[in-house]
Amino acid sequence: MAINITEKNFQAIKILLEDKYIVKSLFSSKKLLDEFIGCNCVYISGKPALIYLNDDEALFGVIKSNGYNVNCIEDLDYFIEQNENPKSRDEIADKYSHTKRVESKSFNGLMISVFDKLEVIYNEKKQYFYPLEGSGLFLHYSSKLQLDDDVIVVGVENPQVVWNINKYKHLFNKEKKYLFLCISEYKTNYQYTWLESFSGEYIHFGDFDLAGINIYLNTIVPKLKKAKSHSFLIPDNIYEIIKKKNYMLDYSNQTRYLNITSKEDNNLQKLIEFIKDNKITIEQEDLSKRLFNP
Repeated sequence: MAINITEKNFQAIKILLEDKYIVKSLFSSKKLLDEFIGCNCVYISGKPALIYLNDDEALFGVIKSNGYNVNCIEDLDYFIEQNENPKSRDEIADKYSHTKRVESKSFNGLMISVFDKLEVIYNEKKQYFYPLEGSGLFLHYSSKLQLDDDVIVVGVENPQVVWNINKYKHLFNKEKKYLFLCISEYKTNYQYTWLESFSGEYIHFGDFDLAGINIYLNTIVPKLKKAKSHSFLIPDNIYEIIKKKNYMLDYSNQTRYLNITSKEDNNLQKLIEFIKDNKITIEQEDLSKRLFNP
């Protein structure tokens, strides 16, 4: 569900945007901070702990996904000043960039797609989802989706992967049933709530870099307490592909994740060490587009 952002936290966000960092103790919403960290908007470092701004556009995106129409620092003032005294549209228009300050929650839900016809329980009734190349199916958060135990959920970090999953079909077992779920669209955060109730098998198909692994370990895995199992998708030939193509990009923004480890998954720990040794950062959709298509 959407997070309620208080006046105090809007004040903290404004300081963060202006000064590029803020003392962690000034930020009172752990839930909102976790979402900022999960979307790589900010990171925490030092003693005493400081919150550092990493991506202001992503930060505005998270705020908007929770129903607040904020596009710049000046827009924050509306929510700071409003407090318990709502302003009229005329008053808002005189000072702020948009008159519609609070956005609709219409696009809070699940963006999904499937390889093949898939039977599900949707709103307590048997229904079927059908594949449609180049598109995805949006399920509003007020609806209820239940999956059979043998359906594997594949979480992806980019909606374009959901829309074009057939490009990646050779990476998955054709004998099994899959539902692809976008887990990082800023317009919706309901996917995290839904994952908390998911009891089947989850596979994370993310970026092959430390930031992507960090999202999986520290944002997704904690939501999967009821899941039967979870894993990070690592193609068998990923190391050979990367070395052969010499596909290495800027590594500087990855250094804050150097301390991440995977104690439960030896294969993922091997990937982490490989990334650190070779100093690579590879976006999921770009690597897939260039290298995974047979």
